[in-house]
Amino acid sequence: MIPKQLGRKRNQPCGSLMDNSGRTELRKDAATNRWVLVQRESFRGQTNKDCPFCPGHESATPSEIAAYRTNGQPANSSEWLVRVIPERAPLLQVEGDIQREGLGMFDRVSNRGASEIVVEHPDHQASWDTLPPADIERVLWMYRQRMEDLYRDRQIRSVLVYRRDRSGDSNIRHPFSRILGAPIVFDDVREELKAARDHYARKQRCLYCDMLQQEYREGERIVGQSPHFLAYAPYGSRRPYETWVVPATHRHRFEDVSPAEMVDLASVLQVTMRRLHAAQPEHTVEMVLHTSPNAAMRLRDDEWRSLADDYHWHMELSPVPAVLQGIGGFYVNPVAPETAARLLRTAL
Repeated sequence: MIPKQLGRKRNQPCGSLMDNSGRTELRKDAATNRWVLVQRESFRGQTNKDCPFCPGHESATPSEIAAYRTNGQPANSSEWLVRVIPERAPLLQVEGDIQREGLGMFDRVSNRGASEIVVEHPDHQASWDTLPPADIERVLWMYRQRMEDLYRDRQIRSVLVYRRDRSGDSNIRHPFSRILGAPIVFDDVREELKAARDHYARKQRCLYCDMLQQEYREGERIVGQSPHFLAYAPYGSRRPYETWVVPATHRHRFEDVSPAEMVDLASVLQVTMRRLHAAQPEHTVEMVLHTSPNAAMRLRDDEWRSLADDYHWHMELSPVPAVLQGIGGFYVNPVAPETAARLLRTAL
């Protein structure tokens, strides 16, 4: 069921859970061609002992951008189901225009974009492992709604959803996700876009659809499957137990997910989370949603010409290791994906 939204208001600059007296900017590393978000000044952390995300503490956060509520409750009141607020110390900010400049051989872009917090549930102890799937579905609908709204901003080029379990030493332990809208394409997505475009140019087929067919055929890396999604450990997994959740039907945009698919996705994500927590109980689980960039913000006429055919949105989940192993730019994964998939299938 698609949730009804009340108390919605347009994104606006606001101060945050941290005192934002600093400044950030995007710098391109000329040696690797990757972008780095540089904080020019440090931020002071949250010191309030009370959780600012719990119902009744709405005045401790910036005014909400969007919310799902019941019974027509007004915006910023304590009767909410999912709530979205601006990040108090935003890495990317909605005001102003994109500023691009060269500093000698170096490139710099202003931090024009959006930094939003999705407070997922009123319950401070809520977990995706135990929530009713309908509650997870409601969070997913909010992701979709915020993406649709942010992509109406012609200065936002790419939107990313990021979620990580709260650990014992987290500053805030209330369950939340982050949504970032940037004036550039996030590096991981940019590399995926290039690989997908190159594959399509050679074979006139979606790279991800081809990978799905092979995973279905071989079966040994499959973690779980449903009518609309496949969860599997990628052949070149970078981390132990890395798992991708990919639509079985070609879709390049998360925003195009149907109501039936959203119900299915909530269930698949919950089961996958449970498997990952069972396999690696000492680690938090990270989830990143990769979807197509803003097609209305092409920098060249030929950019993303085959985007709808070559890219495939997906979610990447993995336990976060204490130390990410690597050498010389190679990831080192000490658990083969075939082994990880077998253990995850039996973890529950």
